[in-house]
Amino acid sequence: MKYKFLLFLLFPILTALDSNADPKLFEADSLFRSKKYTESKSIFSEITAMGKASPALLLKMAYIDEGLGDYVQALFHLNSYYSMTSNEQALDKMRSIAEKKDLVGYKYSDYSFFRNLLTKFKGEIEMCLCSILLLLSFLSFRKKQAMKAFRPIIYIQIGLVFIFGLWVNDVFEYDRAIINADNVILMSAPSAGAEPVEIIEKGHLIEVLSRHDTWVKILWYDQEVFIKTQKLLFI
Repeated sequence: MKYKFLLFLLFPILTALDSNADPKLFEADSLFRSKKYTESKSIFSEITAMGKASPALLLKMAYIDEGLGDYVQALFHLNSYYSMTSNEQALDKMRSIAEKKDLVGYKYSDYSFFRNLLTKFKGEIEMCLCSILLLLSFLSFRKKQAMKAFRPIIYIQIGLVFIFGLWVNDVFEYDRAIINADNVILMSAPSAGAEPVEIIEKGHLIEVLSRHDTWVKILWYDQEVFIKTQKLLFI
């Protein structure tokens, strides 16, 4: 089995940082170093299902998936890794796989990079915004006569911070997903009786616009279409 994963050089460092606390993770890393990739992937998957996936773990899973020829899972784990790290090497690897498989959705713009950074630092941004709002609210309700002249300005500032918070929240709700099945039918409406739009193969990265029970509205070549939820891997 031939591996061409360029980020392999990072594994020794990431493994050392990643496996100190969890015995199960230490076992999986030992299997990985012994080249028992299938066994290690099984444990990695269990850890991921518990919501404990770290960048190092995702990178190793992508490496295993590529070696096994599962490019969809490799792209999924690389996308998840990139969402956590904004590492441009992961982008290069995804583009390389996408070009070989003729997949769409893997051309990241500067705006996409910015949105990813905002999502990465979601907790810090929310804390900062709350702190600013609390400070401005405190200043606006001070009883000192000297502050009364500045209250309109403070109210405007509070409004601007609130609007910015709403915009950032919209960014946090930004969803992407990978098509996870072959011969997937895109529909014009969220119904099995709707008119088919196109049949596509697995691996494409799409933007999720909204969810409708068992259907998801996505953007496909600037056209809004619908796809079954179980056909997607959400990032």
